[in-house]
Amino acid sequence: MALRVFGLTGGIGSGKSAVAQRLRARGLPVVNADDLARVAVTPESPGLAQIVDYFGPGVLTPKGELDRAELGKIVFSDPEARTMLDSIVHPIVRQLAAERFRELGERGEPLACYEVPLLYEVGLERTYHPVLVVSAPLALREQRIALRDGFDAAQISARIAAQMPLEEKVRRADYVIDNGGTVEELAENTDRVLATLCDALAVPVSRYPKLPLR
Repeated sequence: MALRVFGLTGGIGSGKSAVAQRLRARGLPVVNADDLARVAVTPESPGLAQIVDYFGPGVLTPKGELDRAELGKIVFSDPEARTMLDSIVHPIVRQLAAERFRELGERGEPLACYEVPLLYEVGLERTYHPVLVVSAPLALREQRIALRDGFDAAQISARIAAQMPLEEKVRRADYVIDNGGTVEELAENTDRVLATLCDALAVPVSRYPKLPLR
């Protein structure tokens, strides 16, 4: 059976990582685009060199690593700068993702998940489908972002505005996982969608043993 890769996305603070964690715990391979983006800009990498060429050495830490906080201040206040950053990082991430999925296919995995915050924004819904969208109320998402990242209201608004509205992602989704409730409810919702997805793709859900909710 050839590897099938479905997409997992949502809005910032909606809970994609929590869903991905549940899927991994059940034995489903999950590749995270943000992790690949970090690989793309490691010290001495071509990706980091391109970023420094464009943004200058001020986006580096004293150790020569990418200063993500400093770069974030630039790109979330300047759409042109963000477009340039995306043009550098996204092609590298696509190549790394293709390599990871080729490895999983060679290993005999029938199903994998690609967790991509900007899946719809960069047009990957046709490559990685069906698409699962994790949804949560805006106020709850803002609260989660503030607690997780320590951002103020302006920073939170800028990051939410930089993405496609979550309502539009939900409209386009093949499956929606609600994350407006408890941890147990999210686990139940994730398990239910995984079972439906496996059935649709003819992959035995028994391959991914169900776990206790806690």
